[in-house]
Amino acid sequence: MTIRKFILPFVLFLPLLAQAAGDSIAYGSGFRFRDGIFLRYEQFRSNSPVPKKSIISSYDTTRLDFVKTMLSYNSVHYRDTANLEQSVGSDKVWGYAENGAAYIYVNGQFNRITVVGSLCHFTAMETHYMYTGSPTPYGSPYGTPVQQLVQLILDTQTGNVLQFTPEVMEKLLERDDALYKEFTALKKKKKKQSIFIYLRKYNEKHPLKFPA
Repeated sequence: MTIRKFILPFVLFLPLLAQAAGDSIAYGSGFRFRDGIFLRYEQFRSNSPVPKKSIISSYDTTRLDFVKTMLSYNSVHYRDTANLEQSVGSDKVWGYAENGAAYIYVNGQFNRITVVGSLCHFTAMETHYMYTGSPTPYGSPYGTPVQQLVQLILDTQTGNVLQFTPEVMEKLLERDDALYKEFTALKKKKKKQSIFIYLRKYNEKHPLKFPA
C-alpha cells in the first residue's frame, strides 16, 4: 500500500520532469546562435540578441554580413522591446551573432568564439609596447606597439575573460575533482601540451546549456 502511494505521485510528476528537461538545450553541432547584437553577456547566455529586424538601417538585412557591417560604425540604432528607438556605441556592446556563430568584443575588436562550451575559447590580438631609448621629458620612454595573438577563455560560469594558460586551466578545473586530480598529476610541460584536451574534457562533462 505504501509503495503504491509513492508510485502514483511520482508517475503524475513525470510530465513535469519532462517539461523541465525541455526548458534548456545543450550546445551541440546543430545549435545556431540567433543573428543579432548582444548588448550584454546575459543576452549571449540566453541566446536572445537584439534581432536584425530591430536594427534601424537602410541596408538589406538579408546580407550575410549585415550585423558585422552595422557594428563597423561608431554606433548602432535599434528599437527595443517597447518599440522605442535606442542607440549604443559599437564599442559598448558585448558581442554579436551572425550566420549562427558568436563573436565577443575584446581588445577593441570582435573575435569569433571558435570553441563554444562551459569554457569557451577564442583568440584576439593584443597590443604590447616595446620600450627603447631614453625617457621623454614626461618620464616615459618611447614605445613601439607590437600586435600579438593571444589565446583566451570565456568562463560562462562568471562571464569573465581569462588568459588560456595551464595555471588558469588548473584553477578552473578545481570545479571537477576527477579532472583536477588528473591535470595536477601532470608535469609542467605536459600540462602546457594538454590544456586543449582538458578544455574539451571539461566541456564534455559540463555541457553549456541555452534556453530551448
